[in-house]
Amino acid sequence: MEVHLEPGHPSPCPIEPIGVIHTCFKEKFGIPRQPNLAAKAPGMLEFFPEFSRQEAVRGLEQFSHIWLIFLFHRAVKKEGGWSPMVRPPRLGGNKKIGVFASRSPFRPNPIGMSCVRLERVEITAKGPVLHLTGVDILDQTPVLDIKPYLPYSDRVDTARDGFAPAPGPGACEVSFSSTAATQILERQKTFPNLMSIITQVLENDPRPGYSSTHCSNMEKDFGPEKTEENRLYGIRLFDFDLKWQAAGNKIQVIRLDTA
Repeated sequence: MEVHLEPGHPSPCPIEPIGVIHTCFKEKFGIPRQPNLAAKAPGMLEFFPEFSRQEAVRGLEQFSHIWLIFLFHRAVKKEGGWSPMVRPPRLGGNKKIGVFASRSPFRPNPIGMSCVRLERVEITAKGPVLHLTGVDILDQTPVLDIKPYLPYSDRVDTARDGFAPAPGPGACEVSFSSTAATQILERQKTFPNLMSIITQVLENDPRPGYSSTHCSNMEKDFGPEKTEENRLYGIRLFDFDLKWQAAGNKIQVIRLDTA
């Protein structure tokens, strides 16, 4: 059946989330800007009761990667609704491009998609649970749909990648203070691969591209001058606040504060 909709007319096919994803990322700051940049970053997808049926995921375990279609549920629309132009971090936040030429969460319909690794499908008393890695999604994000990733179809070797031809300007060098290293070792049993996850998140430099000396998550400044080396940044991961400092492309993890 062909459907014609007038602008602003409600859709005849209402969409509802099928579940929610739990991830290590508790706030926007620090989330990798694309999936699989932090390959060890874990996620767990739980289905809502109506969709929590084992037969609904039968055969999914045969695929190594899946597409997640989700809602940017914390993306606050600007006054007056959506904007046709955005400032992507990849261009330093100083250049505008069309919203449909970006992956910005601030869209007419706040829908996102990520290709993540499916580690395993667990069948529990409450239904199936998907264990994932390589996620770039905020904790408690509603998931709308799941589709298997098909390499022969989804990968296009001749595709052009516009203004984002590579993951980033270069990985940062990440080191750990003795205090942070000890704290990480103490948490490794609860959070496997914790040092690798932290390293992968920080290697991609979560600082805003438009200003290497500005960050809304800065806790405080040290010393008489507000230099980059003096600033203490914070990222909420798992159940702690990750505190770190940066100097150029060198980042040092200072400590893990209990949230």
